[in-house]
Amino acid sequence: MKKAIRIVIITAGVLAVIFFSLIGSVDDRPLMQQDFYHQTMAGLDVFSPSLSSSPNGWTTAWKSINITPASPMPMAGYAPRSRFESVHDSVYIRLLLISNGYTTVCIISADLLIFPPALKQKISQLNKSNCFLYFSASHVHSSLGAWNDSPLGNFILGSYNDAWLNSLAAHVNEAILQATRQLHPSTIKYFETDASEYVENRIDPLRGSIDGKIRGLKIVRNDSTKALLASYSGHPTNISHLSRAISADYIGAMVHQAEKKDYDFALFAAGMIGSHRTKFTNEKEFVYCDSLGQRLYRKIKSASTQTISTSNISTGQIQVHYGPSQLHILQKLKVRDWVFRWLFQKLEGNITYLKLGNIIMLGMPCDFSGEIFVDDHLGQLAELKDEKLFITSFNGDYVGYITSDKYYGHSEQEEVMALNWVGPHFGKYYSDIVKKVIEK
Repeated sequence: MKKAIRIVIITAGVLAVIFFSLIGSVDDRPLMQQDFYHQTMAGLDVFSPSLSSSPNGWTTAWKSINITPASPMPMAGYAPRSRFESVHDSVYIRLLLISNGYTTVCIISADLLIFPPALKQKISQLNKSNCFLYFSASHVHSSLGAWNDSPLGNFILGSYNDAWLNSLAAHVNEAILQATRQLHPSTIKYFETDASEYVENRIDPLRGSIDGKIRGLKIVRNDSTKALLASYSGHPTNISHLSRAISADYIGAMVHQAEKKDYDFALFAAGMIGSHRTKFTNEKEFVYCDSLGQRLYRKIKSASTQTISTSNISTGQIQVHYGPSQLHILQKLKVRDWVFRWLFQKLEGNITYLKLGNIIMLGMPCDFSGEIFVDDHLGQLAELKDEKLFITSFNGDYVGYITSDKYYGHSEQEEVMALNWVGPHFGKYYSDIVKKVIEK
């Protein structure tokens, strides 16, 4: 009897040690008590983006790279899928170069779940063009995996394929160099158009705010060729998680419409997508993707524009500091940071700053929520300074979801529980960063 009691006590003790070594309490201290907040705000006080002014106007060029592999590869976006079995429509990496003669920026977007940090690093290391690189992704959930070399990444996204990423990086950099030799005088116009009827708040469909605007650039070169950059907040999750067909979802359909009807080139960058999804309809899967792509393109085609007449370019990286990761398992409990780092990665990611004339583009290292943009009136704050705020997600770093703080500690939705890796108050944290950028 005594031996059995000792075994039970020892077993309980071992289990307790294991539990407390793996699991900790969520740190919900206010931002003003967090060192990382003050570090970032102090850095913003001295943040000084590189500015180049030019009287010469704009020049632009573009390239598309078909990245659809000839042989099956793992898929990314839902549960593990070891290989695709067919190709419904091809997936691409697209590049748009914009220059004022002194500074050239290259906006790069991939038809992948995110822009993989490993691929961003490889492209940046190979880059010989002196272009400022601004990354994004279309966030499609029926594209390719094999781009994250961590235990969790290898399990969910498929075995990491370094050779494939090296090949992509080489192709991207060659395309950048080719495009720099093809820059042509251009007119660039900014547009916004409302497409709120096609999205809803996926965390709180009844009461949650939405940002339903399509934003982007319409470009006409003086050789009459035209390019389109568009961004929207609807999650491209319209194809079944059971599908083994490669596809760019409604994004691919929208880009196809643009290039079929009016444009020589079109690029999509995911917008403030962290809390939004496309609205459900009676149309399903590829039929719905085609229908939604057509409807969104009609919105884009009829959108009013404003010419970006001042060919000034400002660029920079905004350093964002973080505390230990806070991956939920229960509302008040989290996986300890060492476990998170072992499973996935260190929590780090900056914000990319790009200003074209009076258009402020911010590339976020996350699924950034349009609900924060709306509730905190970030767009209106920019407009008070005669500027437009244009936020995209997936800039080649990744720190999970940044959603409205009102859900943290209450909601059981996966966007708040499983996919928020940073902890409470980060909606305000990112909002404060954006506000300070606008003020400066």
